[in-house]
Amino acid sequence: MKRLQRRLKYETESALDRILEILFPPRCFVCDRLLDTLDIQAGRKIHRVCRGKLEPVKQPFCFHCGCPLPDEGAEYCSDCRRKHSCIEQGRALFVYRGTILKSMYRFKYANRRRYAAFLAEEAAARYGDWFKEKEIEVIVPVPMFRKKKRQRGYNQAELFARKISEYTGIPCKSHMVRRIRNTLPQKELGDREREKNVKSAFQISDFVVQHKKILIVDDIYTTGATVEAVAEVLHKAGVEQIYVLSACIGKGF
Repeated sequence: MKRLQRRLKYETESALDRILEILFPPRCFVCDRLLDTLDIQAGRKIHRVCRGKLEPVKQPFCFHCGCPLPDEGAEYCSDCRRKHSCIEQGRALFVYRGTILKSMYRFKYANRRRYAAFLAEEAAARYGDWFKEKEIEVIVPVPMFRKKKRQRGYNQAELFARKISEYTGIPCKSHMVRRIRNTLPQKELGDREREKNVKSAFQISDFVVQHKKILIVDDIYTTGATVEAVAEVLHKAGVEQIYVLSACIGKGF
């Protein structure tokens, strides 16, 4: 019954998204101004001039977490060299600095839900082969505490994950992990405080995890404390290989 309810809820939300796309013209991910007719007809979700204002993550980047590295000869960042992790590898789309800070703020707090489509399109184009190489079986977004999600109206990581699922065909299971504690915003805490803040904050909602290779999706990766906490409960439940994809990575900046 619960699965049916979840499916109906997802289909209802998808239908509402399609109605919104008809009623409200799409906006550029970077400047938030309306896209013109030519952009829409070409399937673009961003003005061509605005794309140059973004900073994609490029080589060299950390083999483990995916953050940019200043030294081409290095394989790992200083953090990943000294810590144990349940995560196999992580990747990110953009460096979290400059123009994109305002874009991600609007995505999280200003109801710009449709930004998820642009981010997911980028993810599928840049990391689609990586998903296949790692044989990702299911996508799991970082969950939001229930009360906070009701107040905001949505979970931006879940929107991002669902759109990736639509573009790639990889199933998204947003209810596999739930957040059982209303943690403090990570941006307000230091590194050690972040780890303590999310410790024991997540729980597997399904008693049996049938999947062995899972992709965790989040909006912003900084210290990695949140995705590590999610990965830990998945690993304890029997998941063998856990990967991470974030829209932005700010580690080291």
